[in-house]
Amino acid sequence: MAFNLCYFIVCILFYFIDRVNCDILCEAGFCSSYRDEVGCISPVVNCRANNATHKGIWLPSPTLCNCCEYCLPLYGENHHCSLGGPGTGTTVGRCGDGLTCEAASSGGSFCTRMDTECHRAQDDYDDRYTRGETGVLEERPNCDGKGNYSTFSCIPTQTCFCQSEAGERLFGEVLYLGTHTKQNMHCGCSRFHERMRRSISPGVRLPVIGPRCTSDGNFNPIQCVNNMCYCVDTITGEILHGHGKMKIDLNEEPIANLTCYNRNLDLFPEQSTGEPPYNYTTPCFNKMNETINLILKSEKDGYNMDYFNTIPECLPDGTYGRIARTRNGTKICVDDRGHQIDGYEALPYTPEYNSMNCKCAETSLVMSKSTEKPVCCKNGNFRRIQCRRGLCRCVDSDGRQDGPDAADVTTLKCYTSDWRDC
Repeated sequence: MAFNLCYFIVCILFYFIDRVNCDILCEAGFCSSYRDEVGCISPVVNCRANNATHKGIWLPSPTLCNCCEYCLPLYGENHHCSLGGPGTGTTVGRCGDGLTCEAASSGGSFCTRMDTECHRAQDDYDDRYTRGETGVLEERPNCDGKGNYSTFSCIPTQTCFCQSEAGERLFGEVLYLGTHTKQNMHCGCSRFHERMRRSISPGVRLPVIGPRCTSDGNFNPIQCVNNMCYCVDTITGEILHGHGKMKIDLNEEPIANLTCYNRNLDLFPEQSTGEPPYNYTTPCFNKMNETINLILKSEKDGYNMDYFNTIPECLPDGTYGRIARTRNGTKICVDDRGHQIDGYEALPYTPEYNSMNCKCAETSLVMSKSTEKPVCCKNGNFRRIQCRRGLCRCVDSDGRQDGPDAADVTTLKCYTSDWRDC
């Protein structure tokens, strides 16, 4: 029952990802008559200019049947704005991305840059850049329109990975391929799981199943609720309604019959073959469901069996978590098939065991064909000093450069005499 409840909650959440359609229609030719008889007010220039001083968003106009054009101006920094309320005045637009309307001590209110952690990180980078204290592989933090960290972070020559609004590394990592990577890595599915982990998972004792992601953190083009599977938008997760077969019942048809099915994205196609009813699952999901059913059955039969520590962790793409425990209690870094990565391990009751995150092991796996992979600690974490082409640099736990490069490793702020041993 508990597992079904968890799954039901996520089904409701996924249901609301679908687009709400409007069935209200206007008569053909209505807008032509409206524009001739009533007329439209010319929209402000911001949307058509769209330059350093003029920005705006085209929106449905607040007229019958949205017959007129409407542009919402986006004001720049230090532009007058309105906080609302009696006597404060009104404006036709709003402050642009990264800005907020604040009252000035001298009177009036103006668009001001938001004071956020991401903006402060940008300021810190800019200050260090002017002093020549940034590194060759250090990128300026990117912030979104709300001042939060953008959906992903990149390490030049290595990989890009998804991150939360607070800048925390999330599931989803691909090779760094410059602009191409940045245009296609939206991380909507990865962030959905992160919000679900914060808002739902702490209140339940069994795993919560969310939408399936691809390795780059986007939504998998196929999403299933019970035995019904749908084609969805990989950026937004919205259910698509188009030509071809966009929805199937696994009780009758295999997943491969969907128009959006991509053989390269089906990590375990053998799970989807056979006779009806068909499946669209993974070994990790199967193991998790088996363990959950065992727990529920033992409780129903009156046994107090503690199996909760044996429930496998499944990542958003349905593969096993990247840290596994062996029979003797040792932690190891594993790939998406559960196989150990290059001997990375940590023994119980050691500092390496407690701090193990396998992030470097994962990055090295993504960069398996590269000749300039990062150096990892024995437990799969990033070594705090990385070197490349005669220059060394300090990095954080995600592998991001922190500070300038140096030919002499002893001048780095993170240098210690045992730096080669992590």
